[in-house]
Formats: sequence, structure tokens, C-alpha cells
Amino acid sequence: MHLNRTCSVSLVVDTMQLCIMAILTILSIISIIVYVEDAVYIMRKVQCPMKKRTSLWSSAAPTVISTITCLGLWIPRSAMFVEIGIGTYFGVCFYLILMVIIEGYGGKDALVKKLESTDVHINTGPCCCCCCCLPRIKMTKRKVNVFILVVFQMAFLKPLFNFIGLILWSDGIYNIEDLSGVSIALWMNVFLGFCTVLALWPIGILFREAKVHLAEFNMGTKFAIFQTMLILTSLQGSIFSILGNTGVLPCVPPYAFKARSHLMHYHLLIIETFLLTILARNAYRRKDEEAGFTIKTQTA
Repeated sequence: MHLNRTCSVSLVVDTMQLCIMAILTILSIISIIVYVEDAVYIMRKVQCPMKKRTSLWSSAAPTVISTITCLGLWIPRSAMFVEIGIGTYFGVCFYLILMVIIEGYGGKDALVKKLESTDVHINTGPCCCCCCCLPRIKMTKRKVNVFILVVFQMAFLKPLFNFIGLILWSDGIYNIEDLSGVSIALWMNVFLGFCTVLALWPIGILFREAKVHLAEFNMGTKFAIFQTMLILTSLQGSIFSILGNTGVLPCVPPYAFKARSHLMHYHLLIIETFLLTILARNAYRRKDEEAGFTIKTQTA
């Protein structure tokens, strides 16, 4: 009698879990459909080839993260690969959001011309938000190139470190859940955290001016989407990982503590990225008939 009751409860739990996973999968599919529709609009309505390319890649971030997370939902043992996939793409998003701002002005030359008479504040977060004594600067093309280089290091190092992590993981010496002082994963993440803070600084400097000069391009909404995804993919995941490692979350069969923490994070992330996909569609859905510029005109 007791055995039958246990089996029936387990069956109910499994059925409920499958229903939840099915609903979340449908949300991921809807996100893909919404992005494809938005991508077709951007391809038709945005004339500048560089703006078109950057908008397509940048607006895809919530959809890509939702799709990767959905795969982790159905394959629980792929948690590390899901985190690497999300981290790699979002590392590139740092460079993309900077390009969205620069291309909103019309390129590097147009940005410099627009801000040549403006004293640009550099005491912005997260590096120097409290350093009120820092002088204001005049924007030049050389400084814009430095900003791009500082942000690009994040887009380069994040995928590189993830690739190195995969190689070390195959040798059994890399574990993202190991928080000990001798953990290679911990020190790699600490270094990437420093690179993240450094990359956010020039983005914050240019966005501070762009939210005034480029308000008609929904720049505030685009940057808000980027910031929200940064919190969701890093801070939220870390919180659930800590809760799982410390055993705070209950162990509900068939999932152990750590697997359940990943599962709960994925549930929330799919819902959140679905909402961000809708928001990104509205932010990037803007007709732009300016011929713009090409890579050749920027390097000339």
C-alpha cells in the first residue's frame, strides 16, 4: 500500500514537471518566431549594412539565451555546457551593444563630430562612479578606438577562457562548482569578472551621452535589456548555484540539490528571456532609411 502511494506521488511529480518543461519549451519556440519576424523587418527596413548586421546579432541575445537554456532544461547533465554557451554569446554582446551606440551616431567619425564640443564625463559606473574628481574629456577618434579595444577584450577573452575551460574539464581539473582557493575555475572567473567591470566602463561613458543624443533610437531600452541580461546570466545563476551547493534548496527526486538549482534557474531564465525578446522586438523595430556607412568608409 505504501509502495503504491509512493509510486503515484512520483508519477504526479513527473507529470507536472513534464508539463512545466513543455510550457517553457513553447515559450522558447515563440521567442524564436518573434525574433525571426523582427529579423525579417530589420533586413527590409534598415538600409545601412553595418547597422543591419549589428542589430540582428544584438537583438538575438534573449532568443539565443532562451534556446540554449531550453536545451539545458531537457538535458540536465549539460549544465556546464549551457553556462559556457550563454557566457560566450553574452561576452560578444558587450562588443555588440557598444557598436549599437557608435553606429547609432553614424559611425566613429560621426560620433567624434557630434561630441567634439561636449565635455564627456568619465566618472561612470562600475569603475569610477564615485570618482568625482576625474576630469572631463574631449572625444577623439583615438579615444573611441581605445574604448572599442577595452570592450573587445571581453568579447575575445570570454570565449577563449571558455575554450580553455573545456580542455581542462576534459582532463578533470576544471569544475565550475568548485569554489575552493585552489580552484582553476574560480580564479579564471575572478579574472573575467575584472574584465567585465573594465568593459562596462567605456560602454557606460558612451551610453551616458547616447541616451540624450540618440533617444529616438530607443537607446535607453536597448541598454536596459543588456543590463538585465547581464544580471540574469551572471548574478541570478550564481545565487542559485550557491543555494544548490549549500543544500538550501530541497532535494526533490529525480533531481539532486545541484541539478534542482540549475533547473529552477533555467525555469526563471526562459520566462525572463521570453519577456526580453518581446521588449527587444519593440526596441529594435525601427525603420531606418539612411544609407549609412560601410566598413570601408570607416577604415578609410
